[in-house]
Amino acid sequence: MDAYLSREVRQSFSALSLLSSNPDGFLFGHKRGNMFFVEKILPTMKGFFPSLQRYQEFEELYEENLLGFFSFSADEKKISKLLASYAFGKLFIEIRLNPQKKITVKPYVIDFDKVFLLSPIKLKSLK
Repeated sequence: MDAYLSREVRQSFSALSLLSSNPDGFLFGHKRGNMFFVEKILPTMKGFFPSLQRYQEFEELYEENLLGFFSFSADEKKISKLLASYAFGKLFIEIRLNPQKKITVKPYVIDFDKVFLLSPIKLKSLK
């Protein structure tokens, strides 16, 4: 599996790094074969969503376009919230800032192998 971020998404992540303190959010786009194409993001409240019911309502609203989640501050508590059956097969993007505010992006698929886990995947750049 691989992930591709559109130019708009890369710009949005850069803007969020300047304007917000450790945002979380949703990823939108489409999946083709073994590739996630992330086309838009939506910043959310800390921790992604308030309840599983709200998440399910949100997912229904966006139908097939909801690809996954992102976090600028992916701590163990946030990640454990996503390691569940409702998120299986979704994309998770961890974003870190270095002291110069340069962004590092690490994509994962929420996977299952006797337990739910994050499986690292490659970040691709299309030319």
